[in-house]
Amino acid sequence: MQTFFVEISKQGSKYKVIIHKGNPKNPIAVREADIGPKVRISIKGKKYFIKDLIKALIGYNKKDLALVYDERGQFEIGKYLFDQVFAGQDKDLVFPAPDSGEIIDVRIISQNEYILSLPWVLLADSGVFLTAFRWAVSLSIKVYDELTDWELPPSPKMLIVAPQPAGAEKTHAESHIAEIEDLLSSHDLRFTSGKNILFVHTWEEFTAAVKEFCPQIVYYYGHGEGNFQKANLVFATGRNNQRIDKPVADFAHCLRNMEHRPYLIYVNCCQGDTAGFLGVGVQLGQIAPAVITNRTIAKINAAQAQAKALWKYVLLKGVEPHKAMSLISRDMTDMELSLADVRWMTPVMHCGYKSWKSNPPEQLDRTYHDPHWHLKIDRVTQYHTTAGMTRQMLREQKPKSLSFVWYGQEGQGIDIFHERLDVELRNEVSNTHLYPVKPAWPYEFVNPARSFTDMLNEAFEVGSLEDIPARIREKSQGAFGRQTLVYVRHSPVTSPQIFNPRRLKLYLEWWDSKFVPLLENQHFALLGISFIVKNPPKFKDIILKKERVEDLYFDKTVFKLLDEMEKLAKRDLLDFLQTHKMKFQTKRRDKLLDRILKKTGGHYEKTVEELKNLVQLAFDELGEDEGHDYEKSEDDNDY
Repeated sequence: MQTFFVEISKQGSKYKVIIHKGNPKNPIAVREADIGPKVRISIKGKKYFIKDLIKALIGYNKKDLALVYDERGQFEIGKYLFDQVFAGQDKDLVFPAPDSGEIIDVRIISQNEYILSLPWVLLADSGVFLTAFRWAVSLSIKVYDELTDWELPPSPKMLIVAPQPAGAEKTHAESHIAEIEDLLSSHDLRFTSGKNILFVHTWEEFTAAVKEFCPQIVYYYGHGEGNFQKANLVFATGRNNQRIDKPVADFAHCLRNMEHRPYLIYVNCCQGDTAGFLGVGVQLGQIAPAVITNRTIAKINAAQAQAKALWKYVLLKGVEPHKAMSLISRDMTDMELSLADVRWMTPVMHCGYKSWKSNPPEQLDRTYHDPHWHLKIDRVTQYHTTAGMTRQMLREQKPKSLSFVWYGQEGQGIDIFHERLDVELRNEVSNTHLYPVKPAWPYEFVNPARSFTDMLNEAFEVGSLEDIPARIREKSQGAFGRQTLVYVRHSPVTSPQIFNPRRLKLYLEWWDSKFVPLLENQHFALLGISFIVKNPPKFKDIILKKERVEDLYFDKTVFKLLDEMEKLAKRDLLDFLQTHKMKFQTKRRDKLLDRILKKTGGHYEKTVEELKNLVQLAFDELGEDEGHDYEKSEDDNDY
């Protein structure tokens, strides 16, 4: 990897550019760049002030974005920046070809707010966006002499801050956090809640955690608001989770006062980097050597996908953060993003290290270790029903839609089953592209049809139902010749005030008559709706006997109520261990499983956590339950 340090400072009406490769005293290029805010550049034949291009990106006005940030507009902006800063006759300034396979590390260094606000991620040359190939472009306010080497310790402690204040738009944080924990813990069981991961939701919990938990990584996932004058993070506070807006400077102040400051901070919110020196990059870049945030509005699906990719590369594969950001741009099609979509260029990195070393977990033998094993305990009947009917639908190309409802008590892995379907169907449905969508239940149902319409428009990020087929086609790019299975997976219903069986009937009828007819020839749909209930038999009786949902006639949809997600028994655990070849010393296996079930009472999620401890012992080759207390806990009485 070659690293180019590009120091830019204001000089009169223009900007001085000094490029070096580690020794500022020996630059390989020195030039002036005409990139000031009042410079006008041509975009598709029309002149625009650069300052107006920045405002359009930060403001995220759809009309402005359509004018100047489509593929052609992005390219012309990136090409202008490249020509001003890099194109010249300097004999020592030679970059490998974009398709050479070598990653180029480019650090834009400036003490100027305006320079840091330019969309450097768009740098383009030779007909390609360089960051979408092999360039890793990052920002910094630190000069080369201020940089030091950093090493991330093994299994670093990770604080996840996910506020959801009352009245604020849903962020789907619960499922996102669960996916991150599943991803990380499937490779290193120290990455579990209660061990090296801590979740907090309020400002008070955050301020306490930075002192007591002392995280080495901080991940904020929530709402942010910013402009050129200010940048705020939206927190919850108090018992009722009231909204409280905290300046990024306050957030930074808490982290600055830690005894040992974090190594990496990721603020995944809207407009985190819009306020210049008051924004996330500069405020937190003086605290941690690696800071990542968003330059503009962050859409949920893209923000979640980009975050999962980052944690995979940095924590599981040991990739340097700036290189990981380059790989995320390269992998945009895998995240169902496109160069025609501004979301691919939303993340921005502030890099304050000279070199970075990680200590990722050792790769486990996949012959014996399924990284998603914790999703696959029991639920055999429910899964085979769902997967079998889905395979049949795709094979026979009828019906166009399947709808499943499952239910169980709190803690019985209701949401985990959504994750299992997502993971396993990707491997089980051949010649099919899986497109998951996660709608948020609406706040009111005064007009159910309007509420359902708004709900799915928001989930698919379109303006009207008629735009959904085009969105599905867009998300299926790169899957030509294959079918697309749209998996609409709703977050579990936790209260009848949110969504009840009578509304379920209305939704299923609306789904079959309004949504399913939109599906094109090679598009099919899987609808998953789950309920967390206090009395499962009563819920089943309401669905089947009172509301008689299974008796409804649907033209294009088949509906099925799955069996209750029940507590786990010892036979379930033994079958699971045998099926997934969990290799560990079996001398005390039965005794350990008995103790686990005695402690958890068969509670699904608690049992999974205990099995994680057991499997970690197995892969650590300890074979004993040393350090773990499998005695009965007090909260077993709840079961």
